[in-house]
Amino acid sequence: MTTPPTTRVPAAAALLAGVGAQLADDAFYLVLPPTALLAPFSAVLAILLTAGAARLVTRRLAGASVARTGLAVGAVSAGVGLLIGGFGWLAMVFATLTLIAGVAGAVAGRKDVTP
Repeated sequence: MTTPPTTRVPAAAALLAGVGAQLADDAFYLVLPPTALLAPFSAVLAILLTAGAARLVTRRLAGASVARTGLAVGAVSAGVGLLIGGFGWLAMVFATLTLIAGVAGAVAGRKDVTP
């Protein structure tokens, strides 16, 4: 059974955007030394980059694939962030926010998401 073109998710683009958004915030530590006080700023940067990456990946999509692709980007970014940063309480909170940011970045500001 094949899926309609309006529900397909570009898996490679979602993987690349999620991993890229999570690893790009590591450049933050090239400028400033890593400290426990600056860690949340890096997480906020990763959340913003995830929302932007989801928006970029879904710019030519329509319908249900927009939200699904945003969810995929957010899930990949959150998963990579948890693998890199650990599974602590604050990391789980930021991973949840990253997942939500992927969907929000994909669907926010669209006038009509139906094909």
